[in-house]
Amino acid sequence: MKFDEYFNLGVISKVFSFKGEIVARLDVEVPNLFDNLPAIFLEEKGNLVPYFVEKLDPQINGFVRIKFRGIDTQEQAKKILKCLLYLPDNLLPKLNEDEFYFHEIVGFIAFDEDDKEVGEIVEVYDLPNNPVAEILINGKEVLVPLNLMIELDKKNQKIYIEIPEGLVDL
Repeated sequence: MKFDEYFNLGVISKVFSFKGEIVARLDVEVPNLFDNLPAIFLEEKGNLVPYFVEKLDPQINGFVRIKFRGIDTQEQAKKILKCLLYLPDNLLPKLNEDEFYFHEIVGFIAFDEDDKEVGEIVEVYDLPNNPVAEILINGKEVLVPLNLMIELDKKNQKIYIEIPEGLVDL
């Protein structure tokens, strides 16, 4: 399975019970995403492996309790601890042309307000009240707040962003 057709949902953060339940911390906030969810994909040794959901119970603060079919003991649950969770992109609601999910812009080329190529977005971090894009500029990783975005061109995988003077020199 290709990773580029999936989005990172979160990570298994702890074992919940002796019956094999786990707790996962989620990186997404999509209403109704968990309604009738048959499977979640776990990254194991570089591959995506489907785990079928027996029970899923959303918790507070972005956590969810999950019971997977075939994971019936605490020892089995410990084996999948810290695994990354993925879902197919097609489960995400469609957005307007000027909206995006953070994982969608990884790999986009950033341009400044003068249409000069700045660098490639290599990661996006959803920090509280201030998501930032990590842009590789002249071999240097620079964090740029996404609230400085001017324009998004999904079709051509470009993002236009205001780069504050001196930011690259820090």
